[in-house]
Amino acid sequence: MSGLRKGMIGFLALVFVLFAYNVLSNRPLRQLRAQAEEAQVGKALQMKLWGRPSPALDPCWTNPPRKINTRKEWGYVLVTCSQGPHHHRYQIANAVIVARQLGATLVMPTIKEGLTELASNFDDVYNVKHFIASLEGVVRVMGRLPEELRKANQTSVEIPYTMTKKYIEQTVRPVFKANQIIVLDRFLPSLKDGEEEQDEEIGAIRCLVHHQALLFLSQIEKIGTRVNNRMMEAGQKAGGKYIAVDYRSADKLCDQNLGDSLLSKNRCLPALDLGLLLQSHGFPPETAIFLTQTHLDESFDPLLNLYPNVISKEYTMPFNEENQFLYTGKTQFELAVDFYVCSHSEVFVGINSDTFYVAVAGERIRQGLTHVLVPKLQHSKESSEPILTLGASQLVTHKTHPAYSCFCKKGMNKKPTRELEKSLEPSSETSD
Repeated sequence: MSGLRKGMIGFLALVFVLFAYNVLSNRPLRQLRAQAEEAQVGKALQMKLWGRPSPALDPCWTNPPRKINTRKEWGYVLVTCSQGPHHHRYQIANAVIVARQLGATLVMPTIKEGLTELASNFDDVYNVKHFIASLEGVVRVMGRLPEELRKANQTSVEIPYTMTKKYIEQTVRPVFKANQIIVLDRFLPSLKDGEEEQDEEIGAIRCLVHHQALLFLSQIEKIGTRVNNRMMEAGQKAGGKYIAVDYRSADKLCDQNLGDSLLSKNRCLPALDLGLLLQSHGFPPETAIFLTQTHLDESFDPLLNLYPNVISKEYTMPFNEENQFLYTGKTQFELAVDFYVCSHSEVFVGINSDTFYVAVAGERIRQGLTHVLVPKLQHSKESSEPILTLGASQLVTHKTHPAYSCFCKKGMNKKPTRELEKSLEPSSETSD
């Protein structure tokens, strides 16, 4: 019995010694710290890759009131849109601004992509009823010219992408006055003039057109949603998340601004470099990637070796829809699907600092999908040559995108409109 008692005492003593050693050595605490640090690193990596969703925003602009036209002039403004939905927004906004300033009627826009493509009707891409309803009271909209004027001379007018009322009065009105029917079909680089930024009426019209008036046709939205859903299925390993990359092999990627930084002269971005860029940011090989490139030829093999889960439009749509949209010879359908998918992905990577990147970023800001990545040149101490990396877009981090002037956080009041109404009083419209 005494031996059993001694054995028990010895066992308890051993347990006490081990317990004391663990406490003194802080092994459990070190393990907990290590686990916490590992979890923190994993969380930081996930944040770096997928970002954090922001709340969707509410419209913060006030539509311009009905404009009292004291002039006796009449006439029509037509506009020919081209280069995809990202350009259409600017072109149609300009047409609305010009027609309103001139007191003219806006004729429903037409769409023509490329010199060899046939012109399309506006209702082939956009919801016409929604467009007309959105512009009610802002400008008169007509489906087409009156029959007696369809054979009349139409004068082509070129205008800058951004302009002032002064420019319209001095440059466009004299042509309009002499011809009554003008066509906006050539768009020049923006004027270096800050007046438009301070013009609340023009700013409100741009917000209205860019973020409300242009709604894709339901059939295009349906296909865009289907592609989005299939990409989410492809991204199951990342919780249904995928990235959309605006990359086309036909693009002239040399001598351009890439993202927020200027690459050295004659620097291009082949498909392999695109894969290495994504890899250096930390995206794992199984990441689902949507490319705006329609057809993937052998030049994309180096990218596919790094990321086998790269998908394009032709692999996400049923054959009948491919025939209807991808092989019609009209690129506006492809561009519309690209714009929709890039606006709804978890992450958007804009390779070029161009209009598509800016327009998609604006749509994503509206929805709260603010994780937008762009190539950047980063200088390091280890190398004299700058390194190309991915980083968050300054349009979002610095809130310099024009969309931030169009939207407010939910529950915030709209901007006061007294100054806008005062600027539109009839007395200010009577002089030629």
